[in-house]
Formats: sequence, structure tokens, C-alpha cells
Amino acid sequence: MKNKTSLKWIIGNSRPVIPFLLISTIVSALASLCMVMLTYVGKQVVDIATGSFSGAFWGKIGLLVLFVLLELTLQVIFSRLSITISGKMEIGIKNGIFSKILKKDISSIYKYHSGDLLNRMTADVHIITGAFTNIVPAVVALLTRLIGAFLMLFWLDATFALIYLICGPIFLITTRIYSAKMKSLHKKCQESDGNIKSFIQEAIANILVIKAFKTEKPVSEEAEKLQLINYNYKLKRNTISIIANIFVFIAFTFGYYLALCWGAYKLSKGMITVGTLTAMMQLVSQVQTPFKNLSGIIPQYYQAIASAERILEIENLKEDVEGMDKESLSGIYSEAEKIIFENVSFSYDENNTVVNNFSYEINIGDFISVSGRSGIGKSTILKLLLGVIKPENGQIYLLLKDGNKIPVDEKTRGLFSYVPQGNMILSGTIGDNIRFFNNELSDEDVIKACKLARIDEFINQLPDGLDTVIGEHGIGLSEGQVQRVAIARALISEAPVILLDEATSALDEKTEKEFLEGLKTIQRKTCIIVSHKQATLDACDKKIMF
Repeated sequence: MKNKTSLKWIIGNSRPVIPFLLISTIVSALASLCMVMLTYVGKQVVDIATGSFSGAFWGKIGLLVLFVLLELTLQVIFSRLSITISGKMEIGIKNGIFSKILKKDISSIYKYHSGDLLNRMTADVHIITGAFTNIVPAVVALLTRLIGAFLMLFWLDATFALIYLICGPIFLITTRIYSAKMKSLHKKCQESDGNIKSFIQEAIANILVIKAFKTEKPVSEEAEKLQLINYNYKLKRNTISIIANIFVFIAFTFGYYLALCWGAYKLSKGMITVGTLTAMMQLVSQVQTPFKNLSGIIPQYYQAIASAERILEIENLKEDVEGMDKESLSGIYSEAEKIIFENVSFSYDENNTVVNNFSYEINIGDFISVSGRSGIGKSTILKLLLGVIKPENGQIYLLLKDGNKIPVDEKTRGLFSYVPQGNMILSGTIGDNIRFFNNELSDEDVIKACKLARIDEFINQLPDGLDTVIGEHGIGLSEGQVQRVAIARALISEAPVILLDEATSALDEKTEKEFLEGLKTIQRKTCIIVSHKQATLDACDKKIMF
């Protein structure tokens, strides 16, 4: 059942490249026919040269060259089509997966390491597109060559052709048995490879911490341990391939020399010509080659199915609820009087209740500080407002002037702009980070947000201003500057409620005071700040103490 579902998914994602695939398949089939015809023309050349038949020798040589050039041309066309198919399909699948991941419920996504997700989007997609590009044309070419070669072999020697025909199904059954095991091992190889990438990605991202604690050696040893696990799975997979290849080698070597002995015997009795023997040997190779290719195609098929299962696992995650449009949210907020927490409780697990029966009223336009010891639930309050997690008990809602209640959840997420703890800056220019993929924003909008975030003076001193390129995790800026860029990004979104999670921790007291005073000048702007700094507490209207 899983195989059928995965196959349907692969076919569904291949629709845009189906026309290219059909052309590629036809080209591949024609190339296979050329090979069969080369055998036939080659037989005639040998028979004419040995005097077994009469005919235009150089005419046949010319025909031989023509078929060689035709096959070469078809192979070049096939190669270009293969790249086109795999490239277009890979782009389509990657874009599809990425856009779907962004629309999934965040709690579902958090169950997977980012390195694992990246591995599924790259390595697994590459395996699927490679298999799809190769398998269909290869199978058609295989059948074309097999049928053509068998018919010609049957024409030359019916008895020998029938013996080969009986051996084919036996080979297919054997291939089917070991391919199922290959699928399981391939899945384990991909999973262990994902673990390696996840670990190395985290280690590189936290290299400063590793150096600070002088844990370079144990971290390297752990990376080596993960790589050894992957290596052992690959060895097991390779062992199965070796066993299968030994079987194929023995069977095909025996078949080839059987054909040689059979043909040599008939030649010695004058029953066939030298050209016929030459053609028989070429045809035997052409019959064997498709079966050899099939021994690679079947495992490739199961590897693609296993990779598709891994991607489907992500695609089947719970979808995030679509938020309200900007106009609806604006109308709701204009009528809102309060944001109310009513007996809200939340726990990350059974033994970790972080918010317990919490009730609080926030007036629209209030500046609220949230403080308390670490792990008590301050950041959780902000995540509940964003709707990325949901209360287990109680409710959060907007109380409107007419007494109606609008639930605060993922649908109302557009009301909030958020500056999280830690460094959330992308590599690129300062301007790009502030715009955050909203190309409708003008430079004037960006400058206005920078002034409110008190980073405009610093940017003006830079030679490239907003076009200054910063590295991964904000390399090139101080922690305080990074925080102000993130704050400017939150302000430019024009969301009426701003959530700051320790977002001013690196700002000096003067800058922080100026920023908060500027923020208060924005009409009906509500601000909820998680902070322990006295300057923040003094600037706020109300305080929530945990």
C-alpha cells in the first residue's frame, strides 16, 4: 500500500515533465533499435567479407557508419533531455516541499531536526528525480532492445533463443527478492545520513560554544560515531549488491560462453556462417545488457519509493490554519478594547506545566513588561498569543467594544510582530533583513523603521548603508545592532501588537529608553516585552510577574 501511495506521489509530481519524458523514452527506444540494426548490418558485412554472401561491401560499411552516427546523435539528445527532466522535476519538488513545510503546524515541524528536513529536501529529492529520469526510458529501451534482439536471435537460431527466454523470468524473481531488502537498507542509510548532517550543522552553528568549553575532541568523536553508523548501513547495502552482482556475473558469463560453444559447434558443422556467429554473440550481449541494467533499475526504483515515503511523511504533517487577511484583522483591532487571558494553562509535557490558570487583561495601547525567573513561562505567553502553541485549558481572546469575543490563535497571528530571543538574522543585506521578503516596502519605509529602532545613525555611517552585507547569524554586527535590525523588521510590518522577547537585552539604557519612548508615540500600539531590565520595567504601564 505504501509503495502504491509513494508511486502515485512521484507520478503526480512528474506531470510538468511528462512531455519531455515521452520524447526521452522515444529517443531511448530508437537508440536501442539502432543497436539491433547495427548487429544485423554487421552480420552482413562479415558474411560478405568471408564470401558467405555476395553484396555491396562498401555500401554495407556506409550503412554501418550511418547507424553508428544515428545512435550517437540519439544518445546526445537523450543526455540533454535527461538533464532537463531531472532539473525541472527537482526544482518543482523542492519548491513544493519547501512551501508546504512553511505552511505546516509549527509544533509538527519542530519534531524534526532542520538537518533532517534539509536532507529530505536535497538527497531524497535527488534520488527520486534521478530514478524517475532513468527508469521509464531505461525500461522502454530495455524492452525494445530485448524484443528486437530476441526476435533476431530467434530468426538466427530458434532453439537457442527459447533457452534464453526461459532464463529471463528466473533472473527477474531473484532480482525482486534482494530489491525489497535494498529498500529497507536505503531508508536507514538516508536516515543515518540525515543524522550526520543535523549534528554537523548544529556543531558548526555553535562552534563558539564548542571552543569555549574545549569540547572539540568529543564533538569530533560523536561525528565519527554517527558516520560509522551510516558507513555500516552502506556496507550492508553494498553486500547485498555484491551478492546480486556475483549471481549476475556467473549467470551471464555462463550464458555468453554457452552461446559461443553452441555457435562454434554449428559453425564447425557448416550449419551457420561466421557472420551469423558474430551476430549471435552480439545479440546475446544485447539480451544480457538489458537484464544487467534491470538489476540496477529495480533497486533504484525501491530507493526512490523509500525516499518518497520520507518526503510524504513531512507532507502529511498537520497543516497550519490560514490566517485572516490584513483588512479583516485591521477591522477587528480597531474595534478591540482588550486582549484577555482567562484561566489559561499550558504544559510542554506531563511533568512540565509552565503556565497554570493564568488570567490577565491587557488594554489596547498598553505597554506590558513580563518578568520572572528562567523557565517560568514568559516566552510561552508570547507563543500562545502567536498561536504557535494552544492553551490546554482556558482561552485567549480579543474583547470588542460590542462585547463580542474573537479567539486569539493562528488566525489572528497577523496582529502581532515578533522579535524572538537569540539571533534571527539571515545572511544578506541589512535592508533585505528589515524588509524580510516584502518587496513592496520602499527605502523610506525602511528608514522610518530604522529611526524608531534607533539604528539609523549606525547605518548612515556604513559605506553601503542599507546595502551593507552581513554574514550568517549577523556576523559583522554587534549583538545590540542585530537586535535593533530585528526590532526594525518587527516595526515595519505595521502589526498593531509588538512582542519583544528579551529583544532589548543588549541595548544600553539610553538607547532602550529612546526606543520605547518612540514606540509609545504610535497610536494604539500595544507592546508586550519580556525583560528583566529596570529601564524596560520603568517604561511600561503594567507589569506581569511570574
